Amino acid sequence: MKRTAGVAAATGILLISGCAASPAETPQGSDLPDSILSIMEQPVYEEGVWGLSVVDVETGDVVLTLNPDEKFLTGSTAKILSVTAALEVLGADATFTTPVVAVGDVTEGTLHGDLVLRGSGDLTLGGRTMADGTIEVPIFDHYDANALPGLATLSSQDPLAGLNDLAQQVAAAGIDRVDGEVLVDDRLWDPVIVDDVPISPIVVNDNLVDLVLSPATAVGDAAMLEWLPQTAAYDVETSVTTGSADSGIDITITEDPEGTLVATGSVPLGAEPVMQTFQVEDPAIWTRTLFIEALERAGIEVAADAVTASAASLPETAVLDAATPIAEFTSPPFSETARLINKVSHNLGANQLPLLLAVDAGERTLEAGLTIELGVLEAAGVDAGDVDITDGQGLEGNRITPAAMTTYLRHLTTTSTFQTFYDSTPILGVDGSLATVLPEGDPAIGMAHAKTGTLVAEGTSSAFVLETKALAGFVETAAGRNLAFAVFVNDVPVDDISAIFQANNDLGAIASQLYQLY
Repeated sequence: MKRTAGVAAATGILLISGCAASPAETPQGSDLPDSILSIMEQPVYEEGVWGLSVVDVETGDVVLTLNPDEKFLTGSTAKILSVTAALEVLGADATFTTPVVAVGDVTEGTLHGDLVLRGSGDLTLGGRTMADGTIEVPIFDHYDANALPGLATLSSQDPLAGLNDLAQQVAAAGIDRVDGEVLVDDRLWDPVIVDDVPISPIVVNDNLVDLVLSPATAVGDAAMLEWLPQTAAYDVETSVTTGSADSGIDITITEDPEGTLVATGSVPLGAEPVMQTFQVEDPAIWTRTLFIEALERAGIEVAADAVTASAASLPETAVLDAATPIAEFTSPPFSETARLINKVSHNLGANQLPLLLAVDAGERTLEAGLTIELGVLEAAGVDAGDVDITDGQGLEGNRITPAAMTTYLRHLTTTSTFQTFYDSTPILGVDGSLATVLPEGDPAIGMAHAKTGTLVAEGTSSAFVLETKALAGFVETAAGRNLAFAVFVNDVPVDDISAIFQANNDLGAIASQLYQLY
């Protein structure tokens, strides 16, 4: 089956092809408290395998343990590893500057040559940056709209803000016409595709087209369509209709051979607008069109066609490196990007991180970046045999033992960037992927910071297999203890998608029990 990236950040869900964890002990016969055992021993988890490690941050004492040395699929708890490695190497205050270089002579306002925008690894390029310089982070992000129809929300910020700013700077530099090409340089690292998503150093609107469909006032009538960013990069057509009020949401978006995005299906009568997204295949071509349109809005005439892909070659990197940019856009500090990645479980952003580590070390490959990340873990006391890392987001190649995760979490509390990391993670029962896991009035609301992770596969004897549900982070207990914890359950067959969301709640309930009991 085709895997779907970034599914359901509300639980950190990612739909994958099947894989199995090593056999391990079940909770029965363990020394776990009855309140935690009662969660783990629910019938739905009968075939699953649990792992748990809870340690006192200050003393290092082991509080609870179950299969601590078995490797479990991380899911998106792998983002703990990629984000903190980037914080360690790059620093919380690191910024990413996207330059524009003019290659040619400018006479009487005309650039006789090419304008080149260079991707720097800025995840948001101003598209989420608020007036106070922070990045807007929703609970249900558009990045997961296809998995959370009816829940995901758009940022209130302009997705083209960075490109518009750069275009205005170009105009302010005295250029009112470009008679050569407009090009986008995406050569910061070697090309990488993870789970069918290009991991590009140039990102505009998460390299997604957002389509918002609203039902009409009568069943059978055509749904209304809005889409953004508005651009000539794609034509968009819809045959989505309005279904009955109880019909559910059923929308499919495809690209036809002419490059037109076609939305089909139905939305229920009376429903709120439903957002869906389309993943851009080539971010550089996408950005080129958007940048030419931004230049034109800034009053700059561009001879090159915005839609037809350029046949021109990029100048040599050395030529661009030696040139003085005529425009630059600088990101908020990396601490803000880290918060976005962890709060909404942003897969594209997480997968950029090992590549940024590679570039920082003068390398260009994902493998080089993952090696650097593993080195950070080993320096923190994690045995290389206790962890497998294949990407930044947490696909099925990523595994870790519960004991190794809590060893690493405890180490993080000694680092200079710990507070930045801690603040970047979802808060139990408050925000991000943990916003809705606890019932109203639960005493543990607000008392834990942790990262979720979920991998789901199509099943054989069941509709789905919950390959992993994971939660790892810190809890400040009612008794005043600071605990690092990691809990995993692997290989759970389920017949309804609601069981996957319930598993998220169950791990939240385990965190609540840690708060109340210790």
